Amino acid sequence: MNLNDLNQLRNLFLKNANPFLALKMKSYMRNQFEFFGIQSPLRRELTSQFLKEYGFPHEEQVVETITELWNMNERELQNAALQVIDMRKRKFHQEDIKLIEQITIEKSWWDTVDHIASNHAGHYFSLYPEQLFIADRWIESDNFWLQRSAILYQLKYKHNTDAERLFTYIRKVSESNEFFIQKAIGWSLRQYSKYNPEAVRDFVESNPLSNLSKREALKVLNRTSLS
Repeated sequence: MNLNDLNQLRNLFLKNANPFLALKMKSYMRNQFEFFGIQSPLRRELTSQFLKEYGFPHEEQVVETITELWNMNERELQNAALQVIDMRKRKFHQEDIKLIEQITIEKSWWDTVDHIASNHAGHYFSLYPEQLFIADRWIESDNFWLQRSAILYQLKYKHNTDAERLFTYIRKVSESNEFFIQKAIGWSLRQYSKYNPEAVRDFVESNPLSNLSKREALKVLNRTSLS
């Protein structure tokens, strides 16, 4: 596959476009992005079909391919880029954090940022823990999407979660007025409570968190205590 072939992917999406769904999707995303109107299962199938026909990008062209998809207009093409990264993440190179950060701060919204954080950044930092100083930089950033990513990258770590780092990050942004930060705090704590309920309950009780963060954090614990 070469960069010129990406127009064939766009044409494939165009052939399967649904204008009615496109308007609904655009409205759901607060009119920030254009859409073909292709739902996720079909979009994944079409992307796989394209990659099977044209081949996976050569290693030296992967970053350029993803960047090109990211720069295209319709949101489904950014999701296709994420699918390409999903297929390649086991081969992450140390310098790929630049791409991860780039697509986090460009065309940012929860639909892409959360996938990148929990799947790509999370896997990257498990491969290159010596690069965690970058996550430390994210939590100190003025960009709340980077802050959200720093909180969420451990979502799939389960028992391997670095609780001290997670709790430290949360304390740094707990007074933020940003909804997406408060929601991320609650989500990360709720997820970790499945593996270390005592630590999460102690943290929530010992730290000044917003009502939203507390409510989200304790959902699993409160449900368990009632059963």
